[in-house]
Amino acid sequence: MGDLMTIVFVIDNYLHQTNGTVITARRFIEKLRKRGHTVRILSCGLPDTDYFPLKERKIPIVSRVAKKQDVIFSKPDTKIILSAIKDADIVHLVTPWKTSRITYKLCKNLGIPVTASFHIQPENITYGIGLSNAYLLNKLIYNKFKKLYGKLDFVHAPSNFIANELKKNNYTTSIKVISNGVSDIFFNQEPNFSDDIFHIVSTGRYAKEKNQITLLKAINKSKYKDKIKLTLPGQGPKEKTLKSYAKKNSLNVEFGFLSQEDLINTLTSASLYVHPAHIEIEAIACIEAIAVGIVPLIANSKKSATPQFALDDKSLFKPNDVDDLVSKIEYWIENKDIRLEYIKKYKNFSNKYRLDYSIDLFEEMLLNGIQANKNRKLSETLKGKAFSRQFNKKPVAKTVSALAYYLIALPLLSIYLRLFLNVKFKNRKHFRNINGGAVIISNHVHLLDGVMNSLASFPKRPIMTAQQDNFKKPVAGFFVNLLGAVPIPETIMETRLFFDQLGRRTKQGRFVHVYPEGELKIQDDEIRTFKNGAFKLAVDSGVPIIPVRIHFTKGKYRKQIVVNVGKAVYPDLMTTNKDAQIKLKNETIEMMSTL
Repeated sequence: MGDLMTIVFVIDNYLHQTNGTVITARRFIEKLRKRGHTVRILSCGLPDTDYFPLKERKIPIVSRVAKKQDVIFSKPDTKIILSAIKDADIVHLVTPWKTSRITYKLCKNLGIPVTASFHIQPENITYGIGLSNAYLLNKLIYNKFKKLYGKLDFVHAPSNFIANELKKNNYTTSIKVISNGVSDIFFNQEPNFSDDIFHIVSTGRYAKEKNQITLLKAINKSKYKDKIKLTLPGQGPKEKTLKSYAKKNSLNVEFGFLSQEDLINTLTSASLYVHPAHIEIEAIACIEAIAVGIVPLIANSKKSATPQFALDDKSLFKPNDVDDLVSKIEYWIENKDIRLEYIKKYKNFSNKYRLDYSIDLFEEMLLNGIQANKNRKLSETLKGKAFSRQFNKKPVAKTVSALAYYLIALPLLSIYLRLFLNVKFKNRKHFRNINGGAVIISNHVHLLDGVMNSLASFPKRPIMTAQQDNFKKPVAGFFVNLLGAVPIPETIMETRLFFDQLGRRTKQGRFVHVYPEGELKIQDDEIRTFKNGAFKLAVDSGVPIIPVRIHFTKGKYRKQIVVNVGKAVYPDLMTTNKDAQIKLKNETIEMMSTL
């Protein structure tokens, strides 16, 4: 990415190498250091270079339960935290516990930008304490975490699944989907399985939510039981239970934690990778297996991100359904030719999960976090405050504007558009399907097409953008201000503040209306060249584009204006901002051409 940074990682238990969150953090830190960045670590542990050790925090009952899941908590020490974050360009929170919360407050006071990763899925916590159906408790934990994550400009989600979970729980932050990534060493392997034995691998912590017991039951029930060898790399609280079942039923199972080298050797000899977990934020182990060249078989759980890696239903089975899992395992045993064909497909598919690509996206997110912090400081300058005032109206002005909009302007203009302009709306339902904010774009072909878009999106009130000259006109300027429009930027400083302010509004659930064509061209039926601003805003905020196309047609008795609303087009959160903007723009143009 070019710019070298001093980055502080805050993670409670960095020394616990069997924890997936820690393993991911270690990989990222190692890669970032190789790229020249200075990375400091704030965590429990022993002093080392760029390592700021904290003591372990003992929480009655909680710590004892958490340790069984290979989780410990650090005890925040303000003096040590301040020494770690001193002169840092950015601080990244890996775990959401007390040390991270204290660190965020200190960074805020010092003006240091903060980002975070969402690795701790609430369902992992509730499963860990023996509650498999705890919807309300999970909701409470999401809300608890939101008190920290909701204050940040950017949050790293390891999968689209968890990004959607955060949006469902109303996290008003920019969510960047970045895979935890797979090291190149996994891609540089060739499968070396035997025809004499069918070797299945299933990597993961021995815990209730990982559900290895279903896999053991399926193998025990299979007619190929004596031909199947199972390797379960890992460790955890359910180890005795799993070993007892395997021994009782004479299953050929290998248990125990494996080094990376031993894991790779095990994977290359495997014929099938089975992932039976109920709950999973990403399942890096599954991607590693695919990268080596193993066909996966994945539990199609609604609370797991792992089904996204399945190319079709052959690689999915019903969660907790032993019979369905038996059927799918036996299918892959009996159809070697198809399995060999799918190995090639999965190897190609896995390339987008390479660790280096994930680091590219992570660097970009950190730089965006630094830029957002600069924009915030810019808004506090005299010029910044003057421009920002047009976005941040006083409560009285907001109330008057809303009343004027809903009680006067909209009803009168609605009548005018219906009676005098013969305006008809189509597919307004696409607005109602949006949960959260969005960017509305439309062709600019009528003096009142802004009003048409406002009526189409009712009852939502979109933020309309307008040329700055319109705000200075004696009569028009009064109504433009009254109705809550915001000025289009004219300088570099204004542009930065413009995107920062509107980005905050969209993340809070507002619609923003933009004319990507720029200039008004009366009754033009062609789609003109789009500028990039609307797509940058949508990608930066992680919200969809809602395309609207206005047509002029011959009605039965007189001319008619048709306002046609298209389906929302969502940005690709798993690619660079530049690529995501290009892709979103092209897909939107394609959608507009069909309206």
